Amino acid sequence: MLIIGCVAIIAGCGSLGLWLAHRIRRRPVELRGCLMALALLDTEIIWGATPLPEAFCILKERTDQPWQGFFEELQERLQRGESASLAWKGTIFKQNQHFCLKQEDWHVISDVGRGLGRSDSHEQHKQIELVQRQLALLKEQAGMWSDKQAKMWSYLGFLCGIAGVLILI
Repeated sequence: MLIIGCVAIIAGCGSLGLWLAHRIRRRPVELRGCLMALALLDTEIIWGATPLPEAFCILKERTDQPWQGFFEELQERLQRGESASLAWKGTIFKQNQHFCLKQEDWHVISDVGRGLGRSDSHEQHKQIELVQRQLALLKEQAGMWSDKQAKMWSYLGFLCGIAGVLILI
């Protein structure tokens, strides 16, 4: 019975560490997804001259989760009559729990909404380009950081489980 309890403690702590490591590894992937989505949005605004609700519908179809849900909610908000900047800000507030992004990432992403729908396509293009450059930097930093942190948390989970067992015995 004691052995089963020890194995359960180690497995539980190890699973928690692996879960945290998985969330840390998702951040660069989600940033890359955002960069791709912003490139598609820029293309729709500049070359397609697509209205924003239609552009977000296209993005919803061409992106993966969790960005798919983000653009779906954004499209629904615009169709209800919200302004683009308020819809962008509200969607970020509501959807950020489905992402593994940090607060600094959301600050950069929220900059897209400031000029969205308020200015001509050329100004929107400049704003999106600026945010893409900032996100590319964040993605690069997140990639290096996530490799180190993910390994640490996966090892730390199992080591804490072993330490807990040793303390209890």
